[in-house]
Amino acid sequence: MDGYPHMPTTSGKAVLRPEETARRSTLLQYPVAGPLGVFVERTWAVHWDLPPGIEHVTEVVSQPCFNLTFHAGSAAMLHGVGSGVSRHPLSGSGRFFGLKFRPGGFRAFTGLPAHTLTDRSVPAAEVFPGVDDLGADGLPDEEAGAALTGYLAVRAPEPDERYADLLAMVSAMLHDRRISRTEQVARRFNHSERTLQRLFREYIGVSPKWMIQRYRLHDAAHTLAHEADTVLADLAAELGWSDQAHFTRDFKHHIGLTPGEYAAECASADALAGYSM
Repeated sequence: MDGYPHMPTTSGKAVLRPEETARRSTLLQYPVAGPLGVFVERTWAVHWDLPPGIEHVTEVVSQPCFNLTFHAGSAAMLHGVGSGVSRHPLSGSGRFFGLKFRPGGFRAFTGLPAHTLTDRSVPAAEVFPGVDDLGADGLPDEEAGAALTGYLAVRAPEPDERYADLLAMVSAMLHDRRISRTEQVARRFNHSERTLQRLFREYIGVSPKWMIQRYRLHDAAHTLAHEADTVLADLAAELGWSDQAHFTRDFKHHIGLTPGEYAAECASADALAGYSM
């Protein structure tokens, strides 16, 4: 287990308009400990109970990891890394339950190349036979987590050295805002950029450049949603964009709004919620 990061390797900032979403639904997260925690970061559950006629769409800037998801009445699904923003309409009441692999954890666990499932979802039973028989879609969160992690734990292989190296790089990308280019990671970990490209494609399904940009985009969206006095030029520089114009262009490309528009939307939703209370 030495050499594996015990800190988070996925961002907690992926949900857009987080305050509004928190009023409409409840996200619960359960860290996974022990040997399985090398491959799996956490199990999670989203619960909601909305009044008749009310629908909420949760938007998530995708994470660089695989998810197993369970929903009542449906077969379990395995989701590869998505390259865009996913949208999840919620109405009535219900729950999604899931398990989130660490970046690269699915490849290290199964041996299957991650890039073959980038932007794809498949029935989970194609990779994990019998997983639907666990009944995780109908069990309380803690019992569903115990059933699913128990199923995986007895099947877990010994982690390999390449995966340990990858996790260290992923952790640095996530936690060090000074990292904005692939060459910085290559230099810090004594690899060529070409080696990083191959490693990330096989284990995660995306490029290291994409990973860095995704984590910095999470940082940007989180800051804009929570800090009303953010100076956009300063934020762009802090997160590694060459200037505010490039930051604005990239943010709008991925989120669909400029940074200023997104910040105003978050502030407006928060003010409306405060007034209604």
